[in-house]
Amino acid sequence: MSLKNASASWLAKLTRLRPAQGRHLNSGLAPHKPLLLLSLLDLADTTALPGVLARSASLVLRFRAYGALVAERWPTRLDLRLPFFHLKTQGFWKAFDSDHRPATTPETCTSIGLDPEFHSVLADPSYRLDARLVLTKAYFTPPERIALLEAMGLRDRSTIEERSEQVTSAAIDNAKRKGRSASFQIGVVDGNHHTCALTGYRCLTEDGATAVDAAHIEAWANTQNDDLGNGLALSKTAHWMFDEGLWSITDDLHVVINPSRFLENGPRDLYLASFANKPLRFDSATRLRPSAIHLRHHREKHGFELYRLL
Repeated sequence: MSLKNASASWLAKLTRLRPAQGRHLNSGLAPHKPLLLLSLLDLADTTALPGVLARSASLVLRFRAYGALVAERWPTRLDLRLPFFHLKTQGFWKAFDSDHRPATTPETCTSIGLDPEFHSVLADPSYRLDARLVLTKAYFTPPERIALLEAMGLRDRSTIEERSEQVTSAAIDNAKRKGRSASFQIGVVDGNHHTCALTGYRCLTEDGATAVDAAHIEAWANTQNDDLGNGLALSKTAHWMFDEGLWSITDDLHVVINPSRFLENGPRDLYLASFANKPLRFDSATRLRPSAIHLRHHREKHGFELYRLL
């Protein structure tokens, strides 16, 4: 089958996902299957997907970030393992356990073997664009659609969507803000390989959850700036300390602290003071670096321009 015909066939399959209907707190169509497929399309933009794909931290990060965009109508926690397992029944892939045997439950499904034809169309950028538009149109409300398109970097398509739907300007602005926030979370955390810039610590759970947050250098509430240069991947404690102004960063990416602002006790190797004057710790594979302009503004806000490296 030609790529064109294969693409058309797999686009049609995307309209027949048969998601469950929400009940109780949840309303509308269950978002699990389309969100996983959108996450997979997103991942295919950044890397050549292997034929056998693990339930990775990068995939989980995208699934959860996009899932936050539908939380108003689907407030219960979304579990990636469900669509990761159940989409096998519709021919997208085969589900395997940790021993590469056929998985029998969502809990035992740790990897998937993509259908070869589906694998080939995923490598086509035009298919990925069309697939995103099909999925967002078929399974999400207009505000969710705008937020998802914004999060996936399809702002021109988001603008078209605004004009075609009866959505208030306030709802549009809110959706776009949520979409940019999701994009920031994915770009900063995945771009830094889930590694805390202060400590160099990286921890991923068995189901792909990460220990780090996407922290804004200049507070979002003041700037609404979701550029990746305004971001750092930080563990939750390091993030809180940074927002409190207990430490900051010099232009040459060394840690500076203000010891007059805090007292700490416990194991000394965990002290914030032990990081003073040390360089940030980036994963060796990451190329993202924070912007010097945003770092200077953070230092100015918290009074660190009085401090210099010894």
